[in-house]
Amino acid sequence: MPNKIRITFTISRATLSLVLLTFLCCILLIIRVVETQQVQGVFLLWNLFLAWMPLFFALVARRLAKSVEVITKPKQTAIYTILAFWLLFFPNSPYIITDLIHLGEYQTHILWFDTVGFFIAALAGMATGLYSIYVAHQVLNRLITSLIAWIIISVSIMLSGFGLYLGRFVRFNSWDLFTNPFYLLRKSLQELQNPLAMQTTMVFTLVVMVLYISLIILIPNRHASLKNVA
Repeated sequence: MPNKIRITFTISRATLSLVLLTFLCCILLIIRVVETQQVQGVFLLWNLFLAWMPLFFALVARRLAKSVEVITKPKQTAIYTILAFWLLFFPNSPYIITDLIHLGEYQTHILWFDTVGFFIAALAGMATGLYSIYVAHQVLNRLITSLIAWIIISVSIMLSGFGLYLGRFVRFNSWDLFTNPFYLLRKSLQELQNPLAMQTTMVFTLVVMVLYISLIILIPNRHASLKNVA
């Protein structure tokens, strides 16, 4: 009898908690659609999908980094490429917080319910983004020194703040880097002179950085090692 190959997949408690949050958001949106017979707010599902993209790339990078004892140059290049995609999609996670501005467009008599739904969506998106930073940070610690890893993470968070501004106010999205890269670059350089862009970038950089540091403080040291789980 030939030996059977078993493929096992382990999901971490952190990822499971994010799945539950996302599931709760979906349930609340379904309830709203059924009760109101309107699809208003369903766009949050797409935004949640985009918020999960950076975590997906971060987990892939961590799997790749953990798969071997010695990381060769080609594999290192592959990991950095994957982390570049993580950074590209990361602004989608805190972006959901800005969706709260849409609450003013909703019906008053169920505003309390919509507020809960938007809050859960924002919480799920932000929590997913923070965990993706944590995973990406783990991978960087495997490749480079702790100081340089912190510098890269800090710069990444700052860039994500500017990316969030581009998404909310200039209406760019992550795909524009592939569909219209030159216009994206030119417009981004122009927006650097906009005071609102600087204000938005600084505020979200501060918020995400403090939230991430708080997350690290909350995580016990025994879980700080790189693990081969999703």
